Amino acid sequence: MIDMERRDRALDFRWGIPAEFLWAAGIPDTPDRLYDQARRSIYAAACIAADETPGADGWWISYSRRKEFYAGAQRYQGLPFTYERVTAAVAEGVALGLLEEQRATPGAHLAKDPRQSRFRATRDLLSAFQDAPFSYTRRPCHLVVRGDDGRPVTLPRTQALDRMTKQVTRINAYLQGSTLTLGTGDGWEHGTRTVRARSERTGGWSATTPEPVNEVVRIFSRGRTDKGGRLFGWWQQLPKARRAECRINGEFIVEPDFSALHPTLLYAMRGERLRHDPYETGLYPRQHGKLALNIALNARTLHEAAASLVHNPSWGQSLDYTWGVLKAVQKRNKTIAKDIGADRGIDCMRIDSAMAIDVMAACEKAGVSVLPVHDSFMAPASQRSRVEAFMDEILARTVNKLSSSKSSTNR
Repeated sequence: MIDMERRDRALDFRWGIPAEFLWAAGIPDTPDRLYDQARRSIYAAACIAADETPGADGWWISYSRRKEFYAGAQRYQGLPFTYERVTAAVAEGVALGLLEEQRATPGAHLAKDPRQSRFRATRDLLSAFQDAPFSYTRRPCHLVVRGDDGRPVTLPRTQALDRMTKQVTRINAYLQGSTLTLGTGDGWEHGTRTVRARSERTGGWSATTPEPVNEVVRIFSRGRTDKGGRLFGWWQQLPKARRAECRINGEFIVEPDFSALHPTLLYAMRGERLRHDPYETGLYPRQHGKLALNIALNARTLHEAAASLVHNPSWGQSLDYTWGVLKAVQKRNKTIAKDIGADRGIDCMRIDSAMAIDVMAACEKAGVSVLPVHDSFMAPASQRSRVEAFMDEILARTVNKLSSSKSSTNR
């Protein structure tokens, strides 16, 4: 049985080893250009996984060997990336000693602990391309709808879907007008392709591979466009303290955020205004109330929330203590008590993602550069007050709309 690590990366095809580097390394040429593009992307992905996750156990990339997995995937990944080409490229890499592979048994993806086949770079692959510059390919689609299994699904084209796709395209055109300069010094490690940054909160290191363009992908969940929908960009993998050391268009960055956003939205959906600190219970530290409430809003049940907290590396508390905090935040927030442990976070994400788009539209109109980080925005320090004003206006408008909707349904 394969012991699949949670650190396994999903296979993507944004980077590729230039063709001339393959030939120089003695990898056989092929007349199939699409297959060649697929294998160059797979080798690059394996190298980047090793760059971002140092250590012998951290290089794995999960991928599927089921034909069904690739049905409709070309819309999201591009023409070269079919079942036949991906599996053949991995097999060739293994035969050449460039990849190591572990295959999952058929049906393992349906198990309680789902498993997929996986591969990683060998030392020979890393030695061959350690200092090679990789080419970058933009995503063919910047709006993704994932099913319950995490696999992208293809929805019928509708006016609403086309409108959202055009919206993300416009956002990316706007984001590319910003220049993001990463920090240096203590807390940073800059590699050939990858940047590692230390978290001030945990002391751990996170890694990302900066992309040559600032752009986001909007990801919906559960096969629906009313679930999730947040915008994801590569800079979001940097710890908050490190993001503050970066610059946008030469200016140091501030990152205003929406305070207690999901509780605020849920109170509004119940027809009330949040007028207190939802995380302050008076019995437990505020940071524990905040983490417990936010995790519970995203959990399907309170038992799932308790388990998530106990296994969270930053929690470190007993199960009895955990249940005490959960009950305390429920008591503190009686208006939304039924929403706690009821899988409401994904609905709130659909709302906050629309708010983020509205904030960026306002910033674009005002000529202000920002980069989204879910419910906060990286912005030039000189523009903080303008960005916060846009955020306050959009939050007030959203809360009023949700409260009005609740009031109208109660008539």
